[in-house]
Formats: sequence, C-alpha cells, structure tokens
Amino acid sequence: MAEKLDRKQLKRPDEFQVIAGRAMNWMVAHKAVSLGVAGAILGLALLIWGVSFWRNSREAKAGVELAEALELQSRPIKGEGQAPPGQPTFASAQERDNALITALEKVRADHGGTTAAQTALAELGFYKLKSGDAAGAQKDLQDFLDHAGDHPLRPFAQESLGYAFEAQKKLDEARAAFEKLRTMGLPARADYQAARLALVEGKPDAKQQLERVAKEYPKELEVVREANVRVELASLPPVNPGQASQAPAKAPAKAPAEKKPQGKKQK
Repeated sequence: MAEKLDRKQLKRPDEFQVIAGRAMNWMVAHKAVSLGVAGAILGLALLIWGVSFWRNSREAKAGVELAEALELQSRPIKGEGQAPPGQPTFASAQERDNALITALEKVRADHGGTTAAQTALAELGFYKLKSGDAAGAQKDLQDFLDHAGDHPLRPFAQESLGYAFEAQKKLDEARAAFEKLRTMGLPARADYQAARLALVEGKPDAKQQLERVAKEYPKELEVVREANVRVELASLPPVNPGQASQAPAKAPAKAPAEKKPQGKKQK
C-alpha cells in the first residue's frame, strides 16, 4: 500500500510546477497587464543604467578638466629655465596663478556635484592659504569640508583650515579645527598641533607637550620629526628685538709691524 502511495505522489506535480502553471495561466489571461509590467521593469532598468552611465561620463569629463587645471601649476614662466618644446609658458607668476584660479573655478561651475568639483574647491583653499589669503582659504576650505563626505582630501583640508585660522590670529578657532583631526583617525596630528599652538602662545609646558607627542607616537615618523624640530626651536635662547639685525662687532685690525731698516752688509 505504501509503495502504491509513493508512486501516486511521484506522479503528482511538485509545488513549483503548480505555482508556475498558475502564473502562466494568469499571464495568458491578462496578457496586456503582464506585458505592461515587463515593460515597466525594463524601462526602470534602462533608466538606472542611463543615469549611472551619465554620472560616470560626467565624472570622467570633470576629472579630465581638473587634471588640465592642476597641470597649469607646473607650466614654466618665460625666461625661467628652458621649457620643453611646444609647451606654452606664462609671462609671469601672477599670470600663472590667475590662470590656475580661473581653471579651478570653471571646473566647479561646469561640474557641480562631482568629486572633481569638490577637489577643485579644496585646491583653491590650499592655494589661497599658500599665497597669503587666509580669509579666502578659510571660506573655501570650510565650504569643502561641509560637503566633502568621505573625500580623501578631508584630513588635509581640516588641518589647512586650522592654519588659516591661525594666520588670522584666531587661535581658539584654530585649536578647535586641529582637534577635529582626532575624529578623522589622526590623534597624533591633533596632539602635535595642540602642543605647537601652546608653543606659539608661549605656554611654559609647550616643550614638554612636544616631547610627549614624540614619545607617544613613535611610529608616526612625520609627527615625531616635526615635534623634535619644534623642541629644538624651543630650546634656543630668546632673541632680543633688533639683535638679529645687528652684525657682530669686529675686532680692530692690528697695524702691520714696522720693519726695522737693515744695516749695510760689510764686505
């Protein structure tokens, strides 16, 4: 009896066949609806692919323009060295700087929302800080950090923002900016900058802070090097105002010894 029952069960359609058959019957009965659903799915897939392709193409184009803009920094100035054959030159450093700023601003204007546009904004901040425009650098760097997400230049921009505040004598803001390096996984840089600012402010324990940083982060070679350099500077004797500009007094030159007249040699 059990054997016959097993054979009957084997002859029955499995669950997948039953469900697939019902689905096929429904699609045949509702042919127009099923074709519409399939068309909608295909349309959505094409839309997603199109958006992805458009974004990738836009990012690629923006990246090319950014590379061309950054290349301007390495172009020679006319009369300074020998330029490679066919490479254009700038008449002056100011002309080159203006061309760089214009090119970076164009990347931002033409490709807003792309990674290249964000990078261009950070590069503008770095350039302005280097050229002495601390207020302009602060604005660009803060704008970049507000929208940077996980951009790889975030730590550099954060530290540069601290330097921009410091250049404007805004030491409290600089300290707060440097402290944020800790949240970016850079505690050694945060501690070093705190110790360095203590030295700038003339705090008596600044040298000890720098020495502690060098000891606590032995694997951070760059931080250790910078901390040791600051320790050496802190160990130098203070320079009085005007002392460096005065040349050391020279000892008066001795007058040449007079030669005694020699008598005539006797024959």
